[in-house]
Amino acid sequence: MEVPEETRELVDVTIRVRENSPGSFEANFSPTSPTHMARQGFTVDTRRGAKGKSLAQVLDWAERYWRQNYPVS
Repeated sequence: MEVPEETRELVDVTIRVRENSPGSFEANFSPTSPTHMARQGFTVDTRRGAKGKSLAQVLDWAERYWRQNYPVS
C-alpha cells in the first residue's frame, strides 16, 4: 500500500509530508545547506505538534513552522 505524501521544495529546505494512517501525519525537514544547524534533518509528527487534517494543511503548517524556527537570513 502506498503512503500518501506531498513534497515542497523551498530555497533552503525540502519538506515532505506523509499520512502514515488516517489523521496521523509526519513532516520531514531536509535543509539544502550542508552547514545549516539542522543539516541532518528532522521530523515532526502529529503527536509532536504537526497540525492539519489533510496533506496540504500539514504542508502549509510545516512551512510556517520552518520559517518561524529557521528564518531566512
